[in-house]
Amino acid sequence: MSQLILIPGLFCDRRLWRDQVAVLENYADLSIADITPQSTIAEMAAAVLENADDNFSLAGFSLGSQVALQIMNMARHRVERLALLSATPGGLVPAAEASIRHAIEMIEKGRFEQYLTEAYPTYFAVRGANDGAFRLTFVRMARAVGEEAGVRQMRALLAIRGAFSNLDQINCPTVIVGGREDRRTTPEAHRQLAEEIPGSRLVMIDGAAHFTPIEQPGQVADVLRDWITCK
Repeated sequence: MSQLILIPGLFCDRRLWRDQVAVLENYADLSIADITPQSTIAEMAAAVLENADDNFSLAGFSLGSQVALQIMNMARHRVERLALLSATPGGLVPAAEASIRHAIEMIEKGRFEQYLTEAYPTYFAVRGANDGAFRLTFVRMARAVGEEAGVRQMRALLAIRGAFSNLDQINCPTVIVGGREDRRTTPEAHRQLAEEIPGSRLVMIDGAAHFTPIEQPGQVADVLRDWITCK
């Protein structure tokens, strides 16, 4: 089986992909990237490439999608398939940028737990805002990543200025997955990204906001299974 690298998002770890791994491990050799030690998107992309096979498929969520797009700039000839979840053509939408700047300020003032409490409902659909299991996964991942690494990741996101170049040169099978209630990477941002990548498939998930792999795990697993197995 060929390699499929899964790249988590901001304050996320392998738990993000738990339900998708259970399905996709039957179709690919899975590897979950660690993008917590680095300070820039380029460094994160280089670290993923260093540990990748000569050819591989790539799925990135949120921050991980931006790393995936950087990889497409650096070595798209090595990427066989591309999946972008909760993604934009490059960087943060204005409301999300303001929120990230506020989050950094809170965390650096020692209010990490308050940040987690306030941030959680902004990432999930209304239906999931009071879901204890969702909240527990969100908090446990963030605590495991830690404040220092999380702030580095936030600053890396803020450093992205404008859309990634050469989006129109991506020619591998590409799927873009977003939640219809996402206020962080909006449905419009997903549509813009799909328009920039020729032949890409856009899938919008009902009953989900930003964290589609957690909010609608079965639907996301099905989309990724169809993508990784398509001829």
